[in-house]
Amino acid sequence: MAHKSDRVPRLGSLENVRWVAHYLGVSRNTIHQWVLEGHIPYINLGVTGGRRIIRFDPAAIEEWLLKRSFMPDQAQPAALTPREEIDQDESPDDTDPEDPATDLDDQVH
Repeated sequence: MAHKSDRVPRLGSLENVRWVAHYLGVSRNTIHQWVLEGHIPYINLGVTGGRRIIRFDPAAIEEWLLKRSFMPDQAQPAALTPREEIDQDESPDDTDPEDPATDLDDQVH
């Protein structure tokens, strides 16, 4: 999936897989997988010696990353549980590590 823009990046400004992996904090294998799945913008420079040569426009990567960012006032992903729901699940007999009355280390058996 190539990045489509009115701006054409200069070849010297393009980055490789290693740079993108470091920038995003993921492995190079993850970047290759995202390229294959069409999840990340890249530029295909062709094939040499049976290997595809791909590069990344740092501006396109930054734009792609910003589109996937959540701001505090936006809805959170479903995988995250609001703190209120976590607090409701706690049972009333939980021990409080700050409460000396519930310190299990001081109890005699």
